[in-house]
Amino acid sequence: MPARLQTFGHLRLLDEGSNDIVFPEKALLILCYLLTRGITEMPRAEAASLFWDEEHSASAFANLRQTVSRVQKRQRELDRSYLTFTDTTVALGPEPVESDVGQVRDGARLDTLADLLSEDFLKYTRPGNRVLTSWIALQRTAHMALLRSTLLSGNAENGMTRQVRSAAALRLLEGSPDDDEVRTVLTGRPVTHAPLMVLQPSIQLLTPHEHEISHPRKNPPRVVLLPPVTTLAARNAARFSEALIEDVTIGLCALRSISIIAPHTAAQISLQTDRAATYERHQISYILETRLRDEGDGHTLFAQLIFFGSDEVIWADRFPLTAEGLARSRQMIAHQIAGAIATEIERNELVRGDYEGDANAYRSFLTGQSLLKKLDLRDIRRARRSFRDALQLKSDFAPAMGGLSRSYFLEWLVTARGDADLLKKAEQQAEKAVRTDSYLPSAYRELGVAKLYARQFDESAEHLERAETLGPNHANAVASYADTLVQGSRPDLGIKKIQRAIDLNPLPPDDYFWIAAGASYSIGLYEQALDYIARMKDRAPADRLAAASCGMLGDARKARQFVRRTYNVHPNFDLESWMAIVPFKEEWQRQHYYEGLKKAGF
Repeated sequence: MPARLQTFGHLRLLDEGSNDIVFPEKALLILCYLLTRGITEMPRAEAASLFWDEEHSASAFANLRQTVSRVQKRQRELDRSYLTFTDTTVALGPEPVESDVGQVRDGARLDTLADLLSEDFLKYTRPGNRVLTSWIALQRTAHMALLRSTLLSGNAENGMTRQVRSAAALRLLEGSPDDDEVRTVLTGRPVTHAPLMVLQPSIQLLTPHEHEISHPRKNPPRVVLLPPVTTLAARNAARFSEALIEDVTIGLCALRSISIIAPHTAAQISLQTDRAATYERHQISYILETRLRDEGDGHTLFAQLIFFGSDEVIWADRFPLTAEGLARSRQMIAHQIAGAIATEIERNELVRGDYEGDANAYRSFLTGQSLLKKLDLRDIRRARRSFRDALQLKSDFAPAMGGLSRSYFLEWLVTARGDADLLKKAEQQAEKAVRTDSYLPSAYRELGVAKLYARQFDESAEHLERAETLGPNHANAVASYADTLVQGSRPDLGIKKIQRAIDLNPLPPDDYFWIAAGASYSIGLYEQALDYIARMKDRAPADRLAAASCGMLGDARKARQFVRRTYNVHPNFDLESWMAIVPFKEEWQRQHYYEGLKKAGF
């Protein structure tokens, strides 16, 4: 018989006789995470940041290595292999392990759920960091949602004793005492059948402020769930995607703390060419995007929640699926996505208040944000005027200060004149934004960028690491951190970081691809650099990099085309002056870039 992992209440690994198998606690957590997610492996870097210190990667990796050593020693003693390790991954071992959390699924009997869920998932586990805390909270939210929908379904009364129904109802009322429909199960009055999911946050891991999610707000945020994007031709995959969004929508409609855009309107919004203007017109605060892809050995569902105010991904996850398990897993995934949306929106409500508090200032800010998406000098300067208008209306509006900083930096970048005054202004505005709101990831991002191009590499990395810590799913902060790693002569780390940013934001702005191209060039992948540049909507800012890549590939004809295009846009461009301001930390990288530009014909 396989070993059993107990996750509700105490986290324990049990043998065939229900005796404890002594095993390192962190290893049990890794087992729990893999089995709960339904995946067989995860990157070592992800394990280090999730189960140890997300802010200090060196310390996290050291702790992971110690745990690996302890696990390997213990497994030799047991002559069992529950986990295996490579240089890059942590994976389930060949020894089978069953988990009680696997029984908590759509279609489970009410008595099974009521028994298992009498204790919280990982009740006595101390997560140690915010990311793991949030993940545990989402699992608990999904479990309670499933218990509730099962209790209030018509099938719950078939063959279930009054005692089982009452136990389930009491368990739910612990966290949601105002749930009248569940309370009717105890009083004996007829139950009004509820939608599939009504999500209430887990009270154990949320602050008193976050409990307000169960009560109506005067100004609830509006959420749009866009129709899923899929490249799959299979009809069952398309039906899965549509049903999934329907399930999530139904679940969220039951919450009084948010307002859901109707599916028909959401479908129309998805067809608009200027979605940003549409979001503003409909006063939409959050956008859920989902994509279903075929990854050879199965399907993977990608989901991301975007806060429109800052244009940042505030939550993202991927769900591996097997073809035969699409229907079975749909509702549980819907529970998890809906739970994540409810939880992350609640966490972000103070931030939303800061952005949307003054409608006119917010409107000017959004105008500036949309103009900065194009690396065009006229649009950059128009964006700056919009940010100044926002600050005239709301002088302590930190996001607008960050926008001003961004506009000065982008003008410095696209004019390519090495104007030190522009960089200084960018730094000053970013510092002002940080002083005004020390918890705003974008403020630290802009300060890190300004420090980078001022060649203060260590300070830049420090600020960008802080930005990523404050917003681990904020793709723009991750992308800027990648840029710092590339310019700081660590392109090998930079390419991994920018690829993660693109995973978080699969339809990114041009600068993501520009950063990825620069990293690729620096590690000698010139074709890859050109491929990334080709994905940019406006490729002109990367003409010098494209020319250098072609030069290194020996394609003189294409290289000359990019050289001519550079001089058409910047007739006074001087190679030596430009190389003097390119902020590479180590000389080898500067010489490598210079070599490519010379071979191109500059």
